[in-house]
Amino acid sequence: MAVTIMIIEDDEELNEVMQYNLTQAGYRVVQEWDGLKAKEAIRESPPDLLLLDIMLPGIDGWEICKWLSETPDLQKIPILFFTAKGAREDYDRARQYNMAGYFTKPYGTADVLRHIEKVVASRIASDGG
Repeated sequence: MAVTIMIIEDDEELNEVMQYNLTQAGYRVVQEWDGLKAKEAIRESPPDLLLLDIMLPGIDGWEICKWLSETPDLQKIPILFFTAKGAREDYDRARQYNMAGYFTKPYGTADVLRHIEKVVASRIASDGG
């Protein structure tokens, strides 16, 4: 069964580049550009991993994180943060959630893909499958 990764990023070009590369790497990819729509999509079909921008239309990434952390069947979804917010306090805030990585823009796509492979491999190992 393919691993499902949801990209929640309002920069269409970044979203498309990640979608293309992840699809080429064999992942099933769901794309969202808006925080509220992403929340609905997560509720309908929880992904195995979230790639989350913090600054989004609708509701921001922090609100999504807060909601995930308060929802028992969703709070274990690992989150890779993608943001222009490189301040230490933003990184520390992200650590309060199920942070699997934190990349500041601009980031290297190859670095992100390698990190995703590690996250997915460790999640599969911890799930026993």
